[in-house]
Amino acid sequence: MTATENFMALRRRARWLRLVASAGAGLCLAVTLLAVFGPATGSAGLLAATLHTDGLPHAWAGAIALLLAALVAAALWQLARMLGEVERGALFAPAATRHFRRFARLLLVAALLRLLLPPLAVLALVAMERSATVTLSFSGGDLLALFVAVVLFFVARLFDEAARLEEDSRSIV
Repeated sequence: MTATENFMALRRRARWLRLVASAGAGLCLAVTLLAVFGPATGSAGLLAATLHTDGLPHAWAGAIALLLAALVAAALWQLARMLGEVERGALFAPAATRHFRRFARLLLVAALLRLLLPPLAVLALVAMERSATVTLSFSGGDLLALFVAVVLFFVARLFDEAARLEEDSRSIV
């Protein structure tokens, strides 16, 4: 396969992934909205989504879920925009790396908030009720998501450096 064929295949994959990321952003919001505002469990509809509150009041868990869904959807939208740049042939253009950096940052914020907001909400409820019993837990999945987000943010910084090097290379030639 020649370099031109590889580049064209990369652009086709970027188009497909852009469509998947865009659809994922919309689905993330739609499913979360259905879980928060849809009928309670046991609905007889074609599609059902359940909000797991982990002991929080539905309103609190719903607010956290909506915030996280909005952040993830925004991150996926930035990823779709970056893939759109790649699809147009701008692999390391400043716009592409800027969108990827935003994607990584939004995903990092979402992972941090997913880890911190539920325990903070529990502590706030305990403080409001003057209760002394608090149980806090973190899942390995939450920690893994945080680690992946940190790695993606590092990759975004590498892309920034690659874009700078490519620009330096063009100015020399």
